[in-house]
Parts: sequence; structure tokens; C-alpha cells
Amino acid sequence: MDKILILGGGGFVGSHLAEEELKNGNTVTCVDVADSSKVAHLSGNNFCYMQCDIMKGSLGGLIAGHDIIYHLAAIADPSVYCIDPVKVLSVDLEMTQEIIKKCYLMKKKIIFASTSEIYGKNPNVPWSEDADRVLGPTYTPRWVYSTAKAMGEHYCYAYGKIGLKFVILRFFNFYGPRLDVIGQGRVIPCFLDKFLKGDDVEVVYPGTQTRCFTYIKDGVIGVRLAAHSESAEGKVFNIGTDHEISMMDLAVKMKDIGGFKSGIKIISAADKYGSGYDDIPRRAPVISCATKQLGWKPETTLEEGLKITIDYYKKEYENSNNAA
Repeated sequence: MDKILILGGGGFVGSHLAEEELKNGNTVTCVDVADSSKVAHLSGNNFCYMQCDIMKGSLGGLIAGHDIIYHLAAIADPSVYCIDPVKVLSVDLEMTQEIIKKCYLMKKKIIFASTSEIYGKNPNVPWSEDADRVLGPTYTPRWVYSTAKAMGEHYCYAYGKIGLKFVILRFFNFYGPRLDVIGQGRVIPCFLDKFLKGDDVEVVYPGTQTRCFTYIKDGVIGVRLAAHSESAEGKVFNIGTDHEISMMDLAVKMKDIGGFKSGIKIISAADKYGSGYDDIPRRAPVISCATKQLGWKPETTLEEGLKITIDYYKKEYENSNNAA
């Protein structure tokens, strides 16, 4: 039995990862600034939830008492990159540096949640783990998240040279139940907000930009396999599906699956995110490393995952309206 610490454990990925670790017989402590609503169903002797700001708390004591540290805590909302880049750098860079340093000093294994944003605008899609990073200028705040995560990877490798055990995982658009508050954060909850209200769904221009969406159940299985594999230590893995879909096609598919009546329209990036946003035309991974070294590949089709996700948010929306 391993003692698992999930920093950012009250969030979307953290809550599902906690379920997976508990299912496999481990004890889990989740720490997050958010409330425990996403993990309320996990109460029990092997689970503990702490609502606190790890930047202000006793981080060293928490890390010392656990075997594997998942660092998932981050700001991953594109609108925040542009509105408050200082906050993004503070949480995603400065906090990460401190966490990695403490894991090294206490001889703990860290699993660092990175991102597909690492690759930036590299036109040579799909991307393997050794692909070059191609970013926009530093005065464009859209790139602070990618840069902060890249620095986190650099810190892992740097401390790895002097003994840190680590695994880096680059997530490709995980989605599913409990993803975000409806209408906030990532694209699927934003689309669903409009669909459920009967408003026009807003697709950012040009609508042809692609992403690869990974159902959360598949994603956390890959994450856990990497975390508990000695052969994965010191390596980086793309964790995602390699099935690309454009944002316009995603909106149409969600409309069909959910039986929605909303129209779909194109809006500018400035209208959606404000100034300082720079989009990525294509984003898709090569996942052969995870398949060969971890024995992992995603199993859930986009249609299956979207149906589960849409049904979940329909119930959430109905319940919130009934409560009101």
C-alpha cells in the first residue's frame, strides 16, 4: 500500500485520480484551495481531504508523510492567462519550483502534470515527446502557461541529475464529468453552457483548429501506470488520444449527441479571451511511448465520452435550476 499525496486533488483530474488510487488499495490525501465537492463521495478511512493554500501551509510536512506526490495544482484556464498572467506564473511556476525542491530534499517521487501546451505552435503535427517547442513572443501573455509548465519540466530534469525521482506527463485535453463549472474554463463546459441555455454556441475563429480530447477514465489510468512504474522514472510521456477534431466539428457533434437546438457561430479570439491570445492551429500527440513503455492506450471513443459528459452536465443543470 502506497501513501499518495495529490496536490490539486480537489480538481477535475485530481478527483478522478484519487478514485483510481483508492480502487487500487492505496491511501490518498488530497490538498486543494477548492472545497471538497468533487471528492465528497470518497470519504473513508483511506482518504483525507485538506482545503488549504499549499503556498501558505506546511508543504514540507505533507510531502514527508507520503510516498508518491502528484503535482496537479495549476491554473489552466486560457482566459486567466490573458487577464492575470502574474497569478499564472505565481501558481504554475513559483509554487512548482518549491514543490519539486522539497520532493528532492525529502527523497520523494514526484509525478508532474505538464501539458500539451508545451509544444506551442510547432507545425510538425503530431508531436512526439522530443518535438521542438515553438512559441509566440514573450509579450503575448497567452504563452505564460506553456512557459511555466516547461520550466517545471526543466526543474524536474535538473533535480533528476542529482537524485530526484520523477515522471513528467503531458496531458491532451482531458474531459468528462466534473470537468469545470458550467460555462467556465475549457471548451466543452463552455459549449455546454450555451447548449443547455439554448443560446448560440460560440466557436473561436476560424473553427478549423483541432484538438485531441481524452476521456478522463482513460487518462487517469495512464497517469497511474506511469506513476507506479520504475521504468518510467526520469521520462516524459504524452497522455492523450491521437484522434483530432476541429472546434467546429466538436460543436456540431455535441449538438447532435445532446439533441440540442442552439445555433453555432464564429467569434473572434479577442471577444472570447480579450487581447493577448494566440491560438494553436493543430494539436495532436504521438502516443507510442506510452503504449510501448506503459502498456497504455485510450479506449473510450469521443462519442462515448461526450455522451457520458453531456448526460452528467444535463443533470447538473437540471438540479441547479430545480434548487433555484
